[in-house]
Amino acid sequence: MANKDKVCNESAELTGSDLVLDLLATHPAHELSASSLCQAGELVGLTEQTVRVALTRLVKEGKVTNPARGVYAWNPAGNSLFLDVENWIAKERRSSPWHGGWVGILDSGVPRRNKTEWRAHERSMKLRGFERLFEGLSVRPDNLVGGVKVLRKDLKGLGLAAEAHVFEIQGFSEDDEQAARSLWDKQTLLRDYKRLVDQVSDQLGRLETLSPETAAAESLVFGRSVIRQIIRDPLLPEELVPSKQRLRLISLMQEYQTVAIKIWLKVLGE
Repeated sequence: MANKDKVCNESAELTGSDLVLDLLATHPAHELSASSLCQAGELVGLTEQTVRVALTRLVKEGKVTNPARGVYAWNPAGNSLFLDVENWIAKERRSSPWHGGWVGILDSGVPRRNKTEWRAHERSMKLRGFERLFEGLSVRPDNLVGGVKVLRKDLKGLGLAAEAHVFEIQGFSEDDEQAARSLWDKQTLLRDYKRLVDQVSDQLGRLETLSPETAAAESLVFGRSVIRQIIRDPLLPEELVPSKQRLRLISLMQEYQTVAIKIWLKVLGE
């Protein structure tokens, strides 16, 4: 989870592509007109040209489709994070009871020379909560629905290198078990959950005091930062990190997004 400053400073990182993908992800139909997207861009300080260039690039990359003249839609087949972004509310359902086993990724044979592929490989592991235990071996608790078979396929879709091996691990020594359990800082995670819960509560009340245009812009910047923290949460089992605050954060953020989406639809005339 991110600290407070990182969440609050995310506005400086908003690009045309971020805007387009975020709005298409949250729109009920997952599609918007180019004029609406350009109007949204103006609200967050992006020029029409910036948004249109982003649309052209995203269509070329296959992340967005152009089903009708002047209309753009999110292409789930072209974006490995589509299901994560669309289903962050149901994230907790991906967790199952933990029986003490682990999932390992052995990547000592993955070439590092292609920096883009290596970053995608590392990013895929982070998105599913893996941490380095030893050189060449990353692990996470085996508590995700579907077990290692489903996780292996999921990781490949997220960009895990073809040379990496994903497998179950049982029978750690006592020292290795303790080392694995200590890879995640429980107290930091709990503090970050609490901080984000407080932020969402404050921002939810703040939306009511702003004009629709200002509320729309602010909710996009703030909402995207919190949702990305939820997406990147390692979803650790109860035995390692209690889930109460995480569940509270997801519930509160769902309430926030419901309000924010209504504001955006009103502002865009949808």
